[in-house]
Amino acid sequence: MLLKIEAEVKLDSDPCVLAWDNQLLVGTEDGCIKSFDGKLSPKESWQAHGVQLFALATGNNYLYSSSNDGGIRVWTLTGQKVTELPFAGADIGTVQVFGSHVYGGDESGNITIYENNEIKASYNVLEEVKDLWYDPPYLFTTRDAYVTVTEIKPEDSKTRFMTRHTMEGRAPLRGTECRLVFVSRSGFSLCLHDSSINTVFEKLHEVKVSDMIVTSLAVSGNNVWSGGWDGIVRKWKIAGSKLEAAGEINLGGCINSLASANDRVYAAVAGGKLVCVS
Repeated sequence: MLLKIEAEVKLDSDPCVLAWDNQLLVGTEDGCIKSFDGKLSPKESWQAHGVQLFALATGNNYLYSSSNDGGIRVWTLTGQKVTELPFAGADIGTVQVFGSHVYGGDESGNITIYENNEIKASYNVLEEVKDLWYDPPYLFTTRDAYVTVTEIKPEDSKTRFMTRHTMEGRAPLRGTECRLVFVSRSGFSLCLHDSSINTVFEKLHEVKVSDMIVTSLAVSGNNVWSGGWDGIVRKWKIAGSKLEAAGEINLGGCINSLASANDRVYAAVAGGKLVCVS
């Protein structure tokens, strides 16, 4: 099934990372954050960092951004700077928000958990954290070869953790309900796993996506969206223990990032394009 373009806009700098919170937040190569409504009409824009953004995340009416100029910066959704979060000194490549907590993973393997803009706990998993997901009490982290499952209890210990399992895979990584989706070690396939220790995080399905690297994932309920070097955004449905193809569209450039909003997905495309696909 062919997906369709609902809206498209050209930017003067490559969009690198995306986040959705009833509006689209875009981090660009020149360090700006730009916001758009659902139809990609522009709203606020501000200079957030001096160089390219590495990560964006939203939660609790705040926006969190990171780059290589240090730490995580906290903003309102309209661009007012709130604060900067303390950090270990390494570049933070991924930021996620789960409930009232912000999680940052850096290139030195540190995972820092923040509550009310203060450090609540910090763990070091001994390898760069390119992506992470949290399904209490399990923290899933990945770089380029393995997904590591770590049991953490921030209320009991601020530094101690237990490694429960490892499985082959690489970033990007996303979770939805009782499932975990990530890219295979080769970079060409999607892997679907159970996210429960009761099945020892069983691998349920693997599907070949492309002959080129998958760079981006987004999930919304049972919908999974993937994109990569081949410029094709693909939609998948989680049907029980399988990933089923549900459509695709070629956007003509490497997909840098994806952000889902119900039955739509927004794509950051190399060359300075933002595209809304349904």
